[in-house]
Amino acid sequence: MFLVRLSEIHIGPWSEVSAASRSPLIHSGLVAFLRHEKTYRLRGTIVANDILSDVSELATRSYAVVNGGEHRGYIRKDGTFVVENLTLGDWLLEIDSADYAFPKIHVHIATKGDEGRASVAARYVQIGSEWSDDAPVLEYPLKIEAGAKYDFYTPRQGFSIVAMFSNPYMLMVGASLLLVFIMPKLQANMDPEALKELQNKS
Repeated sequence: MFLVRLSEIHIGPWSEVSAASRSPLIHSGLVAFLRHEKTYRLRGTIVANDILSDVSELATRSYAVVNGGEHRGYIRKDGTFVVENLTLGDWLLEIDSADYAFPKIHVHIATKGDEGRASVAARYVQIGSEWSDDAPVLEYPLKIEAGAKYDFYTPRQGFSIVAMFSNPYMLMVGASLLLVFIMPKLQANMDPEALKELQNKS
């Protein structure tokens, strides 16, 4: 009976649902089950600091994303998150937030002991650099703090005399005004013959 239901999910109603509307969690869990792979959960908490004082701001607007979106977990109001259906191996954990920047974390899931229990080794990593085991291992479950807050707005500058006269247009206007007032005085002080010769050339 269970096998019949699986086949119905695969070739029946499931196939009629568009790929864009399928839940990533259900899809990844079904694939892992069909491959007979044991999956694990990745747990963590967003911790408040001077940059992010209220972690509830992240709820419904931020996610814990693994490998660019292969897996994701919702961040709850208390800052905790769980990413499901991860298999053994290496993963890149990112906090997807529109307002805050978080460090990226390399997560290595492996088994230890005869019982096959999973162990998680997490380390900070920079994009573009190779993953190394030399970096310190982070505490697990993970505790992640915001590194910076995005600022998309530039405050409007007030009136400034220096800024006004540093404008190229204002410099051109100022130079034209100087010529208007200075040229008549220069012509008045010039020798009449030199002035007549200058007018003939022009």
